[in-house]
Amino acid sequence: MAKAIPEKCKKCAMLSAAQAQELHGKQGDGCWNPQVCYSRRSYARHRDRHNLIRSRKRNQASPELTVNLAEFTDIFWAVLVVYRRSGTDMPIHAIASEVWKGQEKFGAIPPIHCAGMTASQVHSYVQKMLVLLETNYKIKKFASQERLDPWLCPLRPCPCHPSFPS
Repeated sequence: MAKAIPEKCKKCAMLSAAQAQELHGKQGDGCWNPQVCYSRRSYARHRDRHNLIRSRKRNQASPELTVNLAEFTDIFWAVLVVYRRSGTDMPIHAIASEVWKGQEKFGAIPPIHCAGMTASQVHSYVQKMLVLLETNYKIKKFASQERLDPWLCPLRPCPCHPSFPS
């Protein structure tokens, strides 16, 4: 690893050569060395730009790797969509599922409100969704779970939607 530029030299690099010689030359602290200081000051001033150019050249030199996605386009997977406020003990407002084929949305199990359902009833409904997904698409479990705020619930009427009568 390269030795870091001393902080004193970084500050000196921001001065003009005349100011630097006056401050660090014979009348100053005596650290000015014409054999080293000119190139060190230039390096300190321009190192960010030189490093950026060098990095871009390295990135261009390495070939871009691609993965053949054709073999993954026929894979079905599902996402469990849970509408609930953020927090640890917040009740579930609604629950749904999305089915994906490759990188495109293929279908969905529409949401239902969970108001009045116990935790075991919600778990039972999720298991019924998994049975349906396994029989139709060979999906044994959800690939992920997505939490959305209840105000995004698409069901109407909905207690979280402003048009709900009070």
